[in-house]
Amino acid sequence: MAGRTPVVDWSGNYEENCLQLAKHLGKNKIRRILFDAIYGRVSKPRSRKQMIAATTLKSSDGQQAQNELDHLAKYGLIRQTNNEGNVFVDDGSRWLYLKDENVRAHRAQILRYANNPGEAKKVPTKRRPQGSTTVAVTRQFLKKRKHLDVLYLTANPRGDLRVEAEVNQVQQEVRGSKLRDNIDVHYRPAANLDSLIQGLNDHVPAIVHFSGHGNESGVGTDDAKSAHPAGKLVSFELLAKAIAATDTPPQIIVLNSCKSAGAKKSFFPPAKAIIAMGDSIGDLAATAFAAKFYAAIAAGQSLHSAFAQGKVAVEAVSINEADTPELLLAENANPKKIILT
Repeated sequence: MAGRTPVVDWSGNYEENCLQLAKHLGKNKIRRILFDAIYGRVSKPRSRKQMIAATTLKSSDGQQAQNELDHLAKYGLIRQTNNEGNVFVDDGSRWLYLKDENVRAHRAQILRYANNPGEAKKVPTKRRPQGSTTVAVTRQFLKKRKHLDVLYLTANPRGDLRVEAEVNQVQQEVRGSKLRDNIDVHYRPAANLDSLIQGLNDHVPAIVHFSGHGNESGVGTDDAKSAHPAGKLVSFELLAKAIAATDTPPQIIVLNSCKSAGAKKSFFPPAKAIIAMGDSIGDLAATAFAAKFYAAIAAGQSLHSAFAQGKVAVEAVSINEADTPELLLAENANPKKIILT
């Protein structure tokens, strides 16, 4: 079964992370010169002396340059590594400095916020929502909205995925949403076919979500063994039969696993929509998609908008995987009119 690449534990609230990094970057001239030098074309770690020689800085700026490098490293804008045994830098420097890959991926956004603090203050985050346009969440308001149950199944018998990090991000997004009291995420780890059927009977979910390994034919489930666990491939056809074997089938199937678009129309009917992956997907992108998809659902957005926001989140963390998520619809289904909360 195809795998997902390991997660880099940064995704979470990427807007807020960008804002915090921009704040710490600031506009200090020497700090900016060093930041730009590190995120230039050179990929090898470099010492302070090398960067001073490669920029407009002077040797007399050495101490201030060191202070700014310490500042950048302290706040996670760059990485710092010990020079002991490094064959590329023999100038006696104790520390070398290099890119942080997540900062590199978000560099343009970080610089934008650092250059425009006024704009940065207007960016909504979970901790700082746009208060002037937020609808008051009262009991009367919640009663008018739908209650949503999500059956969240994960399987990772090989222990090489960070599906638990994905679930954690989703739960955080739901807890921070205005409709959090109207949503229940029922988490079933080490899932198999029995977990699915039990979850359908116990919770009558509108969304069934699976995260783990998969391929064009099905998804990898857990064999439930404590010693030497192994995965078992369950075909999309068998999954579809299990999902249809209930009086109130789920409306939406989310298959957050590699190449799951092979499911095609296996779940139609009774499902209205399937969200699947057209190719292999990395842990970082899979987590980003799930977190923002459920954040939008928990904000009362339509399926169309929630899917679009999930894709934006994928592009923000891994532009090469931006088109991997796919939305497959049943005949006559309109995702703009599917609102689950």
